[in-house]
Amino acid sequence: MSEPKAEVSEAKAEAVTPDADVLEEVDRAITRLGAHKDASVRDDLRILLQGIDAVHRTGMTHLMAAIHAMAGEAFVNRLLGDPAIRLLLMSYDLVAVDRRLQAEEAIDAVRGHLHARGVDVEIREVVGGVVYVRLHGIANGALAPEAVVHDLEAALKDGFVGFQELVVRDREPRSSAPTLIPLASLKRAQRPVYQPAGAVSELPVGRLRAVELLGQPLLLANVEGEVYAVRNRCGESPLPLEFGQLEGAELRCSWHGCRYDVRSGRRTDGGAEHLAVFPVRVEDGEIRVALGVAPAAS
Repeated sequence: MSEPKAEVSEAKAEAVTPDADVLEEVDRAITRLGAHKDASVRDDLRILLQGIDAVHRTGMTHLMAAIHAMAGEAFVNRLLGDPAIRLLLMSYDLVAVDRRLQAEEAIDAVRGHLHARGVDVEIREVVGGVVYVRLHGIANGALAPEAVVHDLEAALKDGFVGFQELVVRDREPRSSAPTLIPLASLKRAQRPVYQPAGAVSELPVGRLRAVELLGQPLLLANVEGEVYAVRNRCGESPLPLEFGQLEGAELRCSWHGCRYDVRSGRRTDGGAEHLAVFPVRVEDGEIRVALGVAPAAS
């Protein structure tokens, strides 16, 4: 009797693809059952959902209140950096759903790598699992458009729960009929805001330097004359990377021996973690790191 159950379980597991927006899939399943012709099925569904929600929502609410009280807002923000944790908390209305922010954070993993080659990514819109972007600087030929799209899709698949498609253009209007849109509702294009991080003369080739900008712990690395900036934490741990060793573009953590490529933030020793990479400019001998965005000039 156990073998058929195993087959059913495997079939159900395969039905949910990694690229599906889980919340939307669940919502569609509930809608289908809620419209079932058998009234007893509809009643059982209602009782099941109410019971699950009552138990889980109460427990999650108490858990988040305890985490806030014991560890503070900063630790909660670190937890929200995990897409799976954020998805769970969003499903119980414990954090706001911001799909655009999720996409921005996912793309941050490759922004530094692309920016160093003259390519900037501007997210125009996020609709469900579809991310619409514009690519600036792609015409300089430093990177093939296919390579840029590949890097962006890999980052979104890794860090944006429910990612389905990357579209390199603005979203098509839904209707050609003229529509009046309030000016207050229009979102202006965003540009990165660069913060001063010290003189480039203070960071020789092959060296590291820890800085803190706007409360963000960063680690600067000079790789053959190119300056890169990554988050000064080893993976999800609170341990800093500033005591590690830099060999070429590879940074070895002094605590765990983890190895990262500071250009992309990826683990080079097979680990799943990655470092957030921030865009860097060097202007008039000063290192400037992009933290956050602001509305672009009209």
